[in-house]
Amino acid sequence: MRFSRLNPVVICLILVAASLCAAQQQAPPTITSISPEQIKDIGESVTLECDIDNVGKFTVGWQKTNRERSQNVNSISLGPTLAVAEDRFKVSVDKENNTMNYTLTISDIVNTDAGLYECQIQVNSTNKVTATVELQVRHPPLLQDNLMATTVTKAEGEDVKLTCAAEGYPRPSISWKREYGAILPIGGLSYTGSELPLSSLTKEDRGTYFCIADNGVGKSDSRTINLEVEFAPVISVPRPKVAQATEYDIELECVVQAFPSPAVSWFKNGQQIHNGGSYGITQTGQPDDVTTSTVKISSVESSHYGDYICKASNKVGHAEARLNLYEQRIPNINFSGLKWSSSGRVLVNHLGILMVTVLLATLL
Repeated sequence: MRFSRLNPVVICLILVAASLCAAQQQAPPTITSISPEQIKDIGESVTLECDIDNVGKFTVGWQKTNRERSQNVNSISLGPTLAVAEDRFKVSVDKENNTMNYTLTISDIVNTDAGLYECQIQVNSTNKVTATVELQVRHPPLLQDNLMATTVTKAEGEDVKLTCAAEGYPRPSISWKREYGAILPIGGLSYTGSELPLSSLTKEDRGTYFCIADNGVGKSDSRTINLEVEFAPVISVPRPKVAQATEYDIELECVVQAFPSPAVSWFKNGQQIHNGGSYGITQTGQPDDVTTSTVKISSVESSHYGDYICKASNKVGHAEARLNLYEQRIPNINFSGLKWSSSGRVLVNHLGILMVTVLLATLL
């Protein structure tokens, strides 16, 4: 036969060509179906199925990415072999006619299982056939602390946006409230949105704000944001005019509200007063950014009378207020004017006048 006379090399080339033709004629693998989107609760199980025709000798695998399809790709399985060392994951392969079914089962679902699961066939080094199914995991809201500031500081008159971000499924809604149920600067007791916009800040806007995330699954999550508003000192004087007699002690007081905390100083006749001698100065911090400054004058002398100025300043501005210390005179009572009568009426009248005079002197 002529075929038997052919060169063995020629025969080999013919057989290789025949094999290549057969491979080219084989239908390419196709993914005929994949599971629809899955929504599960934490702790439940899920089964993801991928049906493929004409698999042949191609390799099929499962891999996972997050919803944003970032560079972080995790391989789950390669063929019937798991690529993860977790007992929660199982993979199985079944064949029916010309269709192969690749099943991925995940039990005891946790938050991090949520994502995109891709069934893929690696056709060659540069080409693959894929289909994707998303797994959503219902879980309570969780505010993202790394995206939130716990304290926000702005100057009076500036604008600010308080911001919160939360994870969870379904997507959480975010609302805002103030401490003690106070009215929000934009009005109302609450505001819904991831950003709370505040414009033209005043010192009354400072305080604690609550960011609350809720999605109906489990408990809501909340955080506090402290809004600090820097403002120039505002001074009030409880007693702008103070009377005292010589050789007695007296205290002069001014109340300063400011943030940041102000530096407070006292002046008389253009000269600053310091601790020592007959003067003692104290500063007392109080809630609501209030500082009370007091000058105690021991054993008042005539040189102490006059105007005193309380000055306060911080990085935002300054203010001052004036107080006046004047001498309180104790009236001299002429007791020689008292006369007795048989009925004692004159004495009673004079005693009454004396008591009223002392009372008026005390009030002054």
